[in-house]
Amino acid sequence: MVTPPAPAPARLLVCSVNWLGDAIMAMPALQALHEKWPKTEVSILTKPGLAPLWALHEVPNQVFTMPKGTFGLLGLAKPIKNMDFEVSYILPHSFRSALPPFLAKIPQRIGFPGHFPRDFMLTEVRPPAGGAGRIHQVFEYLDLFFPGENRQNYPQPRLTVPETTLTSMRDKLSSLPKPWIAILPGAARGPAKQWPAENYAKTAALLVAQTGGSVITLGTASERAVCQQVAASAAPNGLNLAGSTTLPELAAVLALANVVLCNDSGGMHLAAALGTPLVAIFGITNPQQTGPIGQKIRILQQSDQKTRDIPRKSQAAAAALRSISPAEALQATLDLLASA
Repeated sequence: MVTPPAPAPARLLVCSVNWLGDAIMAMPALQALHEKWPKTEVSILTKPGLAPLWALHEVPNQVFTMPKGTFGLLGLAKPIKNMDFEVSYILPHSFRSALPPFLAKIPQRIGFPGHFPRDFMLTEVRPPAGGAGRIHQVFEYLDLFFPGENRQNYPQPRLTVPETTLTSMRDKLSSLPKPWIAILPGAARGPAKQWPAENYAKTAALLVAQTGGSVITLGTASERAVCQQVAASAAPNGLNLAGSTTLPELAAVLALANVVLCNDSGGMHLAAALGTPLVAIFGITNPQQTGPIGQKIRILQQSDQKTRDIPRKSQAAAAALRSISPAEALQATLDLLASA
């Protein structure tokens, strides 16, 4: 006797992962779930910094944020319970992420294996299946949403930047000669994922000289100095926007850019999701596991050593990054510009 498929839930809650790149890598699985259950209302629970990202995504009906502190989480349980969610998917492995659905007594609480007492708070633990050709992180989320299906394909992440934001940032860049080349020389993970700033500066100067275009540097406020170093090398066609954009404004600049040059970072994943041609510089991180998802992507990597998790400071990673020359980055970026 064939078991009938489970009915689609009316409402479900997804507890988001906490990093920009991880959230984007989770989007294809969430889109596939929405295709399966198009009438299901999907809510996202996320850290405040990622709420603007999820607001750009097509699936969530609403986005609300995790409060700080344990008392805030306790206070969150009641409003979540009042929303009558039937299912909750907990994407992070942390105790904190599993606590609100548990306290709200959502009937189905599904997540990856973690540590006690986190697994105790779940009604179902689903380990990733893995397998040949399925080592990318996106397949972990597919296995969480579709256990036993061993899916081989997935949709590309889909983000929509508001037209008003695109217009505002287009006006801000309008005095700069095209092509617009966006450079993100920072990485939240730290030195183990950062190509040397002087290499970015050399490449930026060569790109402006050979294309007649402009360099726009992007990053967080803490990356303002390195971004200024790179933008200054492209003077007078350099503009440093690090620390001065909201996340939707960052997305708008990346969407408007003709090409992006960057480290393995959250900004890399954002640019790829927006469909902008992209050159990504990798040290010893394995792009087969956590690389950008998209079509117009060029990965620069010299190291044979590849791993998913590396410390913030790694001599091996630093050496691998230094082995990539400005000439290689220049040619890869010019090739993408030409093909575009």
